[in-house]
Amino acid sequence: MTRRRRGVLGVALLAIASIAVAFATSGCSTDPAGRSTTTTTREPIPSSPRVLVIGDSNLFESGADVDAALRNVGIEPTLLGVPGYGLKDLDTFWMQKVPPLLESDPDVVVVGLGTNDALEPANVLAFPARLDQMMELVGERPVVWLTHVEDRPAAPPPAGRAINELIRDATERWSNLTVGDFSAVMIEDPTILRGDGLHFSPAGKRAYAGFIAQAVNDTLEACGELVEGRCPD
Repeated sequence: MTRRRRGVLGVALLAIASIAVAFATSGCSTDPAGRSTTTTTREPIPSSPRVLVIGDSNLFESGADVDAALRNVGIEPTLLGVPGYGLKDLDTFWMQKVPPLLESDPDVVVVGLGTNDALEPANVLAFPARLDQMMELVGERPVVWLTHVEDRPAAPPPAGRAINELIRDATERWSNLTVGDFSAVMIEDPTILRGDGLHFSPAGKRAYAGFIAQAVNDTLEACGELVEGRCPD
């Protein structure tokens, strides 16, 4: 099966700056390490495109904003954010969690994993192979992979930048991968981060949500003509 993108389609115009959509439902559980995770789903928007967003603590903390931003432009999201996790947890967590989430056949997958892999040199070295495994798991769907802080607190000085470069380099191997370069946004606007230099301020959460919604919208536009609200196969 060859998937997607030809032509240009406007799914919706973004008005992210003033999003005030209420966050309706969320389910909380614990991962194998006992940490809290959040998965959000709601009643489907009829004939709407679907997106799966997976990530770490910044998605976990920004879940309400991300959910609202996507729904505000007519996209049905499923979110799973796990504090402290990265591709280092691919075998023990993501390989089990992602396949059931893919059963809804999302049109786009957004991945916000990588900054927690910067903490250990071995995980930096293993990152490209693990990224390839994740891409194989996701299949031919369009993927937007988000970058994060260049100077990751508590990590060796070049590690955060190295992870971001490995994400950018992966586009040479995967034609369905687009980089959502949020690190550039954070460099331009330092107020996005809290004082810990890693997690988002309230304004940062809104900016992150708007960035994801715009990236997904742009990806859907690249699909070509939607069929019943979906990217055609």
